[in-house]
Amino acid sequence: MKNPVPFCLAVLWLVTAAAAEKISLESYASGIDTVPVAVLPFKPAAGSGPLGKDLPWQVIADDLEFSCRFSVLRVDKVDSAVFAQKGIGIFIDGEYSVSGGGVVIDCYIRDALSFDLLLGKKYRGELQYMRGMAHRFSNQLVEILFGEKGVFETKIVYVHDETNTKNLYLVDYDGYNRKRLTNTPTYNLFPSFIDFTNIVWTAYLRGKPDLYKGSIETGKSAIFVYSRAVQTSPAYSPIENKFAYASSKPGNMEIFTCDADGTNQRRLTFSGGIDTSPCWSPNGYQIAFISDRAGNPNVYIMDSEGANSRRLTFEGNWQDSPAWSPRGDRIAFTSRRDGKFDIYTVGPDGSGETRITAKPGNNQYPAW
Repeated sequence: MKNPVPFCLAVLWLVTAAAAEKISLESYASGIDTVPVAVLPFKPAAGSGPLGKDLPWQVIADDLEFSCRFSVLRVDKVDSAVFAQKGIGIFIDGEYSVSGGGVVIDCYIRDALSFDLLLGKKYRGELQYMRGMAHRFSNQLVEILFGEKGVFETKIVYVHDETNTKNLYLVDYDGYNRKRLTNTPTYNLFPSFIDFTNIVWTAYLRGKPDLYKGSIETGKSAIFVYSRAVQTSPAYSPIENKFAYASSKPGNMEIFTCDADGTNQRRLTFSGGIDTSPCWSPNGYQIAFISDRAGNPNVYIMDSEGANSRRLTFEGNWQDSPAWSPRGDRIAFTSRRDGKFDIYTVGPDGSGETRITAKPGNNQYPAW
């Protein structure tokens, strides 16, 4: 989930036919599984101070490699023969200027055959946010070429297992800028983003699981769904502006929804079994969840009002942690088969079940 990056972005189209060049870049990428691209070191402007350890061209190259949509060649200089041999049609270079605590970065995309400038973008801000500027350029390149936003400015909220406690931490998608979010002597579990700056999770601050909301910017938090029963596994839908969660108020775990402030709580499932781990579809029309109503825990799906409940998975002896893809066409989940957990995906109609992980050990808790 994205977090606002406090730097000034100045977009500079350095060619007169910017729209045409954008179309050329898109056409270049359209017939290629992975786009071959070279990344060169940026040059310092006259009188510039040092960049420090975070070098923008290295961050950009790492981003593009991580996306699996680019074949990245890191080179120190332009070499037409190497570019032709590797099938590289574009390369990235740039300039930077550091003065005091500020930095200006110019990122360029050039034609690998003619060296003509296709696109240039300028970023200006504090030096400590240089990585964010490089991530922004990588995102914009992915969007130009593939029509989808990149993940390079996103963040991950996760649980860190400490001595007799579990607390929440925040980190950039690439593992940088780790930040502690909670500091309690108890358990904090199942974190989920509400929007760019707020999260919801399960905490045991009252000796049992309740739902809390908090800001990743201010660190402030407050309880918002609680009772004598257990509340857990919160998930937010920005479309519906509602939370789904599991509660034991009926005597067993069932799926509920509530408004964003915790009011208007409504029970959706009446299975008599254990229903938990709700996950909204991107359009807010459906909810995937886990239920053991037929014996072993399996992935089910229902309308957002609780109607038309149906089972999606039938293999394995334990399914858990459904996670809906951003496009809405796949649901990832954990499945235990042959004595170990692996990640699988399945279509919302139950078709096309596919195993994703096959490495030794357990692979669990997928997220898109």
